[in-house]
Amino acid sequence: MLNSIHQVLDSLGISPQKRAIHVQFTSPILNDQVFLQRIDGVHALNDGLKAELLCLSTNATIQLKSFIGVQAAVDIVTERGELTRITGIITHAQQGQSDGSLTLYKLTLEDPTALWKYRRNSRVFMNKSVVEIWEILFKEWQTKNPLFAASLSLDLSGLTQTYDVRPFVMQHNESDWNFLTRLLRSENISWLIDEAQHIVPSTDTSIQAQKLRLIDANSQYQPLDRKTIRYHRSSAVEQYDSMTRLTAERSLQPNVMHIQRWQAEILDQEEGIGSVQSKHQHSEHYDNATLGLEQAWNYAPAWIGDLKGEDGVTKSGNQQVERLNQNLHNYYEAQAKRFIAQTTVRDAYVGYYFELNEHPEIDQHESSDKSFLIVSKNHFNQNNLPKDLNDQINGLLAQSNWAIQNPENSDERQANQLILQRRHIPTTPAYNPQIHSPVTHPQRAKVVGPEGEEIYVDEWGRIKVRFLFTRSDDHSHDGGAGTNNNDTDSAWIDVLTPWAGEGYGARFLPRIGEIVVIDFFNGDIDRPFVMGRIHEAQRQPTKFDNKGKLPDTKKLSGIRSKEVSGGGFGQLRFDDTPGQISTQLQSSHGASQLNLGKLSHPKDKAESEDRGEGFELRTDQWGALRAGQGLLVSTHKQDNAKGDHLDAEVAKKQLEGSQTNSKALSDIAKNQKTDEIESIEQLKDFASQIQQQIAKFEKALLLLSSPDGIALSSSEDIHISADAQINQIAGDSINISTQKNVIAHAQNRLSLFAAQSGLKAVAAQGKVEIQAQSDALDVLANKGITISSTEDCIEISSPKEIVITGASSQITLNGSGIFPKTGGKFQVNAGQHVFQGGASASVQSSLPPPPKRVQGVLELFHEYAHGEFVKGGSYRVVDNFGKEVTGKLDDKGFAKVSGLATGAVKVFFESDHRDPWDTASDFKRPVEWPNKNDADSEQSDSLIAQMSKTAQSKLGELSKQLTNPTNIMKNIQTAQSIKSEGAKALMPMLKTQAQGLVTDQVKSFLPISEAGQKIGNNIELTSIQKMNDFNKSGSIDGNSLVNNTLHQYLQSPFKKNS
Repeated sequence: MLNSIHQVLDSLGISPQKRAIHVQFTSPILNDQVFLQRIDGVHALNDGLKAELLCLSTNATIQLKSFIGVQAAVDIVTERGELTRITGIITHAQQGQSDGSLTLYKLTLEDPTALWKYRRNSRVFMNKSVVEIWEILFKEWQTKNPLFAASLSLDLSGLTQTYDVRPFVMQHNESDWNFLTRLLRSENISWLIDEAQHIVPSTDTSIQAQKLRLIDANSQYQPLDRKTIRYHRSSAVEQYDSMTRLTAERSLQPNVMHIQRWQAEILDQEEGIGSVQSKHQHSEHYDNATLGLEQAWNYAPAWIGDLKGEDGVTKSGNQQVERLNQNLHNYYEAQAKRFIAQTTVRDAYVGYYFELNEHPEIDQHESSDKSFLIVSKNHFNQNNLPKDLNDQINGLLAQSNWAIQNPENSDERQANQLILQRRHIPTTPAYNPQIHSPVTHPQRAKVVGPEGEEIYVDEWGRIKVRFLFTRSDDHSHDGGAGTNNNDTDSAWIDVLTPWAGEGYGARFLPRIGEIVVIDFFNGDIDRPFVMGRIHEAQRQPTKFDNKGKLPDTKKLSGIRSKEVSGGGFGQLRFDDTPGQISTQLQSSHGASQLNLGKLSHPKDKAESEDRGEGFELRTDQWGALRAGQGLLVSTHKQDNAKGDHLDAEVAKKQLEGSQTNSKALSDIAKNQKTDEIESIEQLKDFASQIQQQIAKFEKALLLLSSPDGIALSSSEDIHISADAQINQIAGDSINISTQKNVIAHAQNRLSLFAAQSGLKAVAAQGKVEIQAQSDALDVLANKGITISSTEDCIEISSPKEIVITGASSQITLNGSGIFPKTGGKFQVNAGQHVFQGGASASVQSSLPPPPKRVQGVLELFHEYAHGEFVKGGSYRVVDNFGKEVTGKLDDKGFAKVSGLATGAVKVFFESDHRDPWDTASDFKRPVEWPNKNDADSEQSDSLIAQMSKTAQSKLGELSKQLTNPTNIMKNIQTAQSIKSEGAKALMPMLKTQAQGLVTDQVKSFLPISEAGQKIGNNIELTSIQKMNDFNKSGSIDGNSLVNNTLHQYLQSPFKKNS
């Protein structure tokens, strides 16, 4: 059996107590078989620890994988005889040459964060700070990796600040090492691998986990236990460790920083305080402004969290820009000057500071400039072996091609090189987004949202997505957020749109389930945005009209939407098929469409059947065509749209010609003592609203014009209505034909005039009736009048008298008898003359009563207080729809206005045009209502009070009588009407008696002719509220009733302005 390496060394007198360095593995087998001859290591702040261990063994068959993943501790004997320890994990093992007695092994020792470099992942984090993400991943590593859990702990005690909560952070194809250190660099947090125990009592002390310390302020660094390091020459016989060489190094660095980024909330670049010069003087010959070594960085846009602030995200702002600016200044200031020290100090630890003594130049500085922080250490140490054994080892090294860099003084068995910076200079990890961030490329994602939603967006139209690389196991820390296929899977993400104005632009919001393409602003993996969408697999390209598929319908293009949670759609379709070019705007609801061009049926292949040319506006539902300034519907040709769109010159000329012809005929009618056409001027005004030069309407006209005719057709009714005139003018005939009746009604009069060929009224069957129900009937002819009956008698009757006159002869028939009268001969020819006793005849004919006043008709009277009429005065009436009617009063100050909407109206009378000094005129003031004169209002209030006082007592007695059950039963026909109608049954009687009381009062200050009429016709005595009050209480307050009644009168349009 081979002796172990330790037995061989013991036989040579090299006991463990005489060794300078020792190694301990967590594998006992390795501890017995491996001897550590030399260690070469490097350790740096904001990096890690790595060392190469040159080991000897008498066993040439040690399996290399038995080294991998083993924890190891290297103990180094210090000047004081203490053991300072370096620990780590063996990550690499290499076997060297063997000469039969010795075999070389080279092992790589690294701190546990090296494991992070071997795991690459893609994942997302929402609403987390950098420190929170670190804690999540660190805990995950401890849970999933026992080696890591045993080797490293996280120490956050060096953090003094609170860090921003970011809405979205992505790790994408990055190792955990790159991802986690990228986050620390972005927040200016330094990291340090430190030992849990620097000094151990013995080489057998169990290996403890290293500490990963996060530090954001220089005050959190600790001093070396030795506090100071002495500057002294190096010597192999020197008893104490010291610094043997110190050199300063200075390099030119950028001295001006300008950081800017896009800030969406202010729609502008955010740049803090702008360009900032370094406070560090880089050159004695040039100041910073003269050098002008500026670095202007345009960083990724500021993050924007939930617009309502419900996600707890830190609001982005200038403070982040300024902090980044300061961090870059600190980094370049630290890089501008550093110190390189050669020492033999074996207990000099990275991330610790000391004070340098006995240096001839440094001792001249202030105390703060003598304190140095160790930011990096490159060291070696080896055991002192006999020369023969060393020669044997060197031979094996040469055979293995393993080069070892010996120090300048070959007598030195250990030494190190330290990179130092003055302790008061802030430590800042290097951060360059172009270097430390992953390279980004467009990638797919799926649109997500809450259950039951099809479109889920915020106020800016941003969406949530699930990145397709996410795995459930990586996101269990946050309830699966990132892999839940709902709105928890990402922060709000911007959507690129082809047009984005202020409240205008193009809007096509991605819908849940769609596949979108993600890109990244400024190449920043944490600033994703949606740049478009993709059709793939069963998500087929747009199918217009739900028909066809590509490439059959490749000549169609456009936009088609989809009804949310339904099958309907809207589409804008362009058909570029040769010979069938068309455009369609459609809503599937009611098949509502605007079709333009060469119309064809929806295509499910390259072509489809034609269905017309031109345009079609159609729907299966209701339609409305509305133009607030006017509408022209014309079939007059206008080739290639060369004319103005409201060009109605032909229609205007036709209307003007019709107006000319109509006026000529009306003038003839006037000369013939019949009615002229009243609407001629209106037709002229209508035509004048059509302007030819600028092709527009002066009023909101509807004009239908056609060179070849216009037809109206309906299987039901056709209704034509106008509040003013309806004109029908034809250059030829106007023909009216109906299968039933022609009925014409006129509020005023009906006038027919034929200028040339006569007038015919023929009833082929039935009776012809002509009546003048309230006035005379005149029949006048230039020539003869023939009245004949072919089959029955002719009756002429009058209840008073009939007078028949021919030339100078006359016969009068009345109740007194028959009286012939003639200046010539009276001749009677008869076959027989019979004269009998007297007898009388009776007249049985009668006429219906005069028509009642109809709704929508207003009678106007304008007269002075003493009764004289305002003759021919003008008036203006405005109904409750705002329609205005103007006209003139007749010689009796009277006019009848029709065509008004029912309800209240306003009446404005023009002042009397006659001379105001005429004694017949008492006053000359315009009258309008409602009265706006304060004095008149006060007069009205006074009148109300006076009238109320007189009438209220009588009305009070009346109300008591009416509300007495006994009297009610006497005045109402049956108790049943009281039961069914309640207070309404009393209102007619109450109204009649109350009107009488009010009329008595009104007569005291109005002419008798006006008081009764105006009160009776225009005062509503009570309101619905009064009726309700009566129903509830059983009585009516007389005071309120009188006051209400008089107030209504005095505010009415008929109140006298006097």
